[in-house]
Amino acid sequence: MKHYLAFDLGASSGRAILGSIDQGKVTLKELHRFENGGIAINGGLFWNFLGLFNELKIGLKKAVDSGVELAGIAVDTWGVDYALIDKNGFFAGMPRHYRDSRTDDVMPWAFAKISRDDIYRQTGIQFMSLNSVFQLAASVRDGDCSLGIAEKLLFMPNALTYLFCGDATAEYSIATTSQFYNPTTRDWAWPIIDALGVKRSLFPAITPACTRVGTLLPALQEELKCGPIPVILVGSHDTASAVAAVPATGDKSWAYLSSGTWSLLGIELDQPLISDKGLQANYTNEGGVGGKIRFLKNIMGLWLIQECRTEWKRRGLKYTFDELDAMASDAAPFRSFIDPNDQRFIAPGDMPARIAEYCVATGQPKPETPGQILRTALESLAMRYRQSLEEIEAISGKPIELLHLVGGGCKNIILNQFTANAIQRPLLTGPVEATALGNIIGQAIATGDIASLQQGRDIIRASTDAVSYQPQDKDAWNGAYQRFLKVTKA
Repeated sequence: MKHYLAFDLGASSGRAILGSIDQGKVTLKELHRFENGGIAINGGLFWNFLGLFNELKIGLKKAVDSGVELAGIAVDTWGVDYALIDKNGFFAGMPRHYRDSRTDDVMPWAFAKISRDDIYRQTGIQFMSLNSVFQLAASVRDGDCSLGIAEKLLFMPNALTYLFCGDATAEYSIATTSQFYNPTTRDWAWPIIDALGVKRSLFPAITPACTRVGTLLPALQEELKCGPIPVILVGSHDTASAVAAVPATGDKSWAYLSSGTWSLLGIELDQPLISDKGLQANYTNEGGVGGKIRFLKNIMGLWLIQECRTEWKRRGLKYTFDELDAMASDAAPFRSFIDPNDQRFIAPGDMPARIAEYCVATGQPKPETPGQILRTALESLAMRYRQSLEEIEAISGKPIELLHLVGGGCKNIILNQFTANAIQRPLLTGPVEATALGNIIGQAIATGDIASLQQGRDIIRASTDAVSYQPQDKDAWNGAYQRFLKVTKA
C-alpha cells in the first residue's frame, strides 16, 4: 500500500487529505480542514498566504504523526493568482485575490498595448478580468512597487510548493490559466509579456504535471520530525486534477463539468483548439494532466448560491443547504433567468439583490422570496450548461453523448436533475472528491506506481460510486431554454 498526502485548496476552504492506493483501489481520509478567503485591507483584497502555509504544515504534521510513510505530497489550488519572490527568496508584497477590484477597468488599458485578438490567438484563453495577465497589467499600470523588487513569479500552488522544497518552477496546468502561456509553442507568450511591460525574468521554467521536484526542506524535516518526504507537482490547478479524476471509459464521447464555487465545463483534447468561433464564444484552452488540453468555459457556479446564503446569514436567516434545496424545489419553475457570468455577480456582496436587479433590468418578474431567488439561479446555471455544451459541439465539430459531473456539486441533487433536464443528455455524477483523487493519482503517476492517466481513472472508477440522472420534462425545458437565450442576450 502506498500513501500520498494531497493539499487541496479552494477559495473558501482547504484540506489535507491522505490517499492510500492498494490492490487497484484508492481510499481517502481527511486529516485537516481549514478556512480560506480574501482579507480586505485598505480597499484591496488579499490572501493570507503564510497563514495558508501554516495550515498545510499542520496537515502534514498530522499525517506524519499518524505513522504512515508518505510516498509524496502535492498542492493544488484555484487558478490565476500568484506570489512574487525577491532576490533573497522572500515574498515581495502580499498576494492579491482574484476578486480584487483593481482589475475591473484594466482591459482597455491592456488592449491599447496589445489587441484582444492577438492575446487570444497566442494563448487560446478566455477573457476574464481576473486572469493573471490583467492582474499584472494592473500592477504595471498602477506602478506597483513590488514589481520593482520581484525576481520571480510563482503561481499560488507552486509558491506553496516552493516553501516545502525550494522548487521555483511553474507547473504546466496552472501556468496555462494565466493567459501568458502559448499552448502551440508550449512556452510563455513572450510578445504579450513584452507588450505589457512585464519583466521576462519573472517567468520561471515550466514543469510538466506529475513530476517529482524535490524533497521536504531540512528545516521542515526537523520541525515536523520526519524524513525527506518527496514533493511532487501534480495538476496544480485544481480543475486539472479534478478532470484527471473523471472516471471516463472512452466508450462514449464525453464532456466534463467540474462543479463547485466555479463551474468548469469542457472537453479533453490532445491539441489546442484556437479559432475565431472560440474567441467569439470566449472559450479557453487550459492545460491538463498528461499534457492534455482542457477546452472549456468558466461559468460562475455555486458561488451564486454560496453568496446568497452568506447574505441571508448576515440578516439573521441561517438556512441549511437542505433548507435552501427545499425552498428552491417548492418555487415555481421558469419564472425568471439570469446570465450567471454577468459582471455584476463576480464580486462578493448582496447576491439576492443583484439577482433581483438583473431580472428587473431585463423585464422579467422580480424574484422576491429566497426560493424564487434560488430557483432563478439554479435553473439559469442548468441552462448555461446546455448553451455551453451546444457551443462546444459547434466549435469542435464533435457530438457529446454524456456529461460527467465531478466535485462538490455532485451533492446538489436539485441542480443535477435540472442539468440533465436542460442538456437533454445523461448526466453521471461522481466522484465528489475529484480534485483530491486527481491529486493523489497524479502523485502516483510521478512515482511510477501508476502507469498512465487512464489507469488512474480506472482505479477511481473502481473505488467510487456514480449516480446517473436522466432528462425529464423535455418539452417544458426546451421552451424555457429559448426564453433563457432571449433574456441573456438582451
